[in-house]
Amino acid sequence: MEFPAFTQAAPLTALEIEALRALHVTLQDLRHEYESALAVTHRSYRLEENAEVYTHGRALTHHPDALHELSRLADHYERGVGLLTWRYASAATVLGTSILDRVTGGRPVLTASVVTALCEEPTLGQLRDALSIPCTDLLIAREPGFRDRHEEERQALLHAVQGIIECAAELGDGVPEDAAGLWAGRLTAFDRLGTDPLYEGVLGRLLPFAEQFPNEISWYLKQSRAGTLPRQIRT
Repeated sequence: MEFPAFTQAAPLTALEIEALRALHVTLQDLRHEYESALAVTHRSYRLEENAEVYTHGRALTHHPDALHELSRLADHYERGVGLLTWRYASAATVLGTSILDRVTGGRPVLTASVVTALCEEPTLGQLRDALSIPCTDLLIAREPGFRDRHEEERQALLHAVQGIIECAAELGDGVPEDAAGLWAGRLTAFDRLGTDPLYEGVLGRLLPFAEQFPNEISWYLKQSRAGTLPRQIRT
């Protein structure tokens, strides 16, 4: 997905545009690397399973032993890339939501300090709050059918983030057990080796959601300039 061109007339600061672009292009590379890491992990598991079958009952197990180590290394790399990708996907979601929400709501530009802070990994509570804004409020320049599809995805992601909190509460090992402490923390800080990654099953859905915001902001501004926005009262 290409980053859109914003004109000087756009009601965005140069830093807002730079932040959107920086996270957007970062996600492009990280998404491809994460997909590659997943493929390597799956391949290493398959190789290990095949080696175990044909060496079953034999005295020397060098081949499956080596492939087991390869799988372990692939797991570590996949997890590292996944956590890094989560940092930027969650930040892009909160930043993009914040800018689109303020543009559609006609509010003042974000300060430099706020924009800079929004480029960092948000707390799970900040991500929850961003995902709690209905698409009827954000995608007001889109057709109802388009909004409905994205609304379903938004609700699914919000539910998934709530599921992350439930899983994290059971980890122990210094991870808070109370909801307030968990919502105030960041997913990457709660990651513990020997457990399933907290982002598992969520990151793949968050990535396309996070990547949409620069284009949605651009689309809204184009429709606004053309005078084709539907009349809508923001809730």
